[in-house]
Order: sequence, then structure tokens, then C-alpha cells
Amino acid sequence: MTLESNNEENDLSGFKYAWYKKAEYHINIKSYLTLGTGKANQTEIEQDWTIMPGEYNHIAIQSSAQRYIQSDGQMQPFYEILEKINKATEVVELSLSTDKSINEVTNKNEILSRWDGIKKDLHFFELVKESYRTFIQIYDKEFNNIDRNIGRNLLYQIMFYPLPVFRGGSFTDEIPVRTTLSTLFPGEELNYSSVYRISGNEEGGYTVKLEGKSKENQSRFENVYKEKYQKTLINALEYKYAIEGEYIYNQDSVLSEVIFHVKEELNEKMIYVCRYHIRLNKK
Repeated sequence: MTLESNNEENDLSGFKYAWYKKAEYHINIKSYLTLGTGKANQTEIEQDWTIMPGEYNHIAIQSSAQRYIQSDGQMQPFYEILEKINKATEVVELSLSTDKSINEVTNKNEILSRWDGIKKDLHFFELVKESYRTFIQIYDKEFNNIDRNIGRNLLYQIMFYPLPVFRGGSFTDEIPVRTTLSTLFPGEELNYSSVYRISGNEEGGYTVKLEGKSKENQSRFENVYKEKYQKTLINALEYKYAIEGEYIYNQDSVLSEVIFHVKEELNEKMIYVCRYHIRLNKK
């Protein structure tokens, strides 16, 4: 990582990290997967979040249905099921830690209750095709471990990144190691470290730049790679995971825009790149 802190050179006393009483954010997620020398898949999804802060570091997120701007037509039946599944988390209520990262999901029982109702509706699809049954069973496990899965979800991590400026009011470059889920090794967790630099900008707000990379020893994934990919890709595993992001806060110290890139690479023949663009809708 190449970022060097210049926090001590800036007057950041006005940076309070605030939320508007009811703020709407537009989210665009664009991903690209290569296989060999060509494109394997490309998707673009849009969604809207309404964020409503409560008392004592509690916050509620109300999300719209995902809109598929570009997607693989063969996946359409699964997208239709996923739309039904996502209704369980249309409203997620969180408690935040002092560094503004996610502590826990506080409306777990409500989410599980909605999921139980959705599962009854999805039973029809389970009877139609065995692969749908497996898909639904995977989500059943996820909803029964909702704290872990919201906490590991990269979109939630990006929105609630633990900038250490908020730990005790002092500046430090040390962001706690984060755990997320691999895209290319589904179900596998990976740990990554990150550093940041914060500065004032010309508009009277603040800009945060951060970079991160995996802390994993790639040998951990060797067996999974040999089982799932080796025959197709031939090449040896050369695992890499990297992130880079830019956060812009307005003069009220409210998050107004994020552009966040993720790159996960097995080797030169299989690379996944994803861009998250989060923007505060102007009132």
C-alpha cells in the first residue's frame, strides 16, 4: 500500500461524521469477470438506500429493490428469486460501534420472520428445480446468521467504514483488519488490512482516500482452487485481493459520495473487478 498519512498537516477539528435525519443514497454496482483472454460476465445493478439515524449509535436502512441495468440473461430466473429473497432485508436496523462500523443487527427477529414467510412462497420453486432448492437453502443459512453476513457484506462495510479518527478522537492510520467474503471462492472468508489519508477539500468538506490488500496466505485457498478451477485455468494460483476507495464528506461532515474499487485475482486468467458508486441524493 502506497498511501502515506498527512493527517497531522490538516485542521480536521470540524470533521464530526454526521448523518442527515433522513438521507437517500443512490447505489450503482458494476462488476466484470474475466476468464482466459475474454469476458465471462458483466453486471450492473442499481439500488436506493434511505438511511435514518436513531439514538445511541442506532441507524435504520430501508432499501429499494435492485434494478438490473446489465446482467447475464441465463441468470434471470435466479434474479427473480433473489428479488423475493431480498424483501426480507428491505429494512435493516443496526447498532454502530464507536468507530462507526457495524456492531450488530438489532431487528434480527423481524428479518427472520419475514424470511420464514418468503420461504413458504419460494417452496414452489424448490419443487420445480433442484438447483433452486440448493440456492434457497444457502440463503436460509445466511439469514440464520444475519449478524455475520451483514457484517461481512462489502456494501455495508463500505458504507460504514471504521475510520480510526473516531476512536477516542485521536488520529491514527491503523484501521482494524476487516473480514469479508470472497467472490471467486464463494463462502470463503478473507481478511484484509487498509490505510487511509484524510484531508480538507476546497468545498469546505473532507476527502478520505484509502487502500487495502489481503492479509491471507494464499496456501489457504490452494485446495479449493485445485478442486474448482485448476482444470480450466491450468495456471498455478497467484491469489491477490486489493481495494481502493475515495470518500467525500460535505461541509456538514455528511457522507456525500463514495467510489470504491475491489479487485480479486486468482491469476492472470481469472480476475474479478467491482466498482461501488454511492451518491447522496441532493434535497
